[in-house]
Amino acid sequence: MPTATICTDEFVSLGRTEAQALGMPGLPLVVIPHPLGGLRPEEVRAKAEGAIDEIVYVLTQPAGKLAAEYREQKIEPKSKFRPKPLFA
Repeated sequence: MPTATICTDEFVSLGRTEAQALGMPGLPLVVIPHPLGGLRPEEVRAKAEGAIDEIVYVLTQPAGKLAAEYREQKIEPKSKFRPKPLFA
């Protein structure tokens, strides 16, 4: 059954790493802007509309083709990790 995994840009590196660890390096990840929480319905709708073409593509293309394409997908980190002390 076709599925589309949707992930915000804040977590796409984690999603790609998890997919590789689970033996699915070509798992299609549809990336949308972070955050989703706390947004008004119209803001969420705008983010969904921005991703709908890729979602339809992922749901309608052959799995092998998608795996090859997304395996080569370059994921750039959104920002650098800045460790913070546990206790201030």
